[in-house]
Amino acid sequence: MLTTTMLTAATATGPYWHGGGFPFFVFPAFFFFAFLVVFVVFGVLRRGSWRARSDARSVLADRFARGDIDADEYRSRLSELSRK
Repeated sequence: MLTTTMLTAATATGPYWHGGGFPFFVFPAFFFFAFLVVFVVFGVLRRGSWRARSDARSVLADRFARGDIDADEYRSRLSELSRK
């Protein structure tokens, strides 16, 4: 009993016990999220945005509606856009 009390007291007043301290996991978490944001932003810029592909499909649909291209050409170009 006395030994347990002494060990607990020694642990609580050890050389590195200064209370709760700063949560040091914040630093790696911050850098992880910063890296994730940079990765996502450059990934979207490199591949082109979703809007650009959507605009290409709308232009293709407009050309098909006007009769500039036939159904086979429309389907082949639309499948090509879907692959990218």
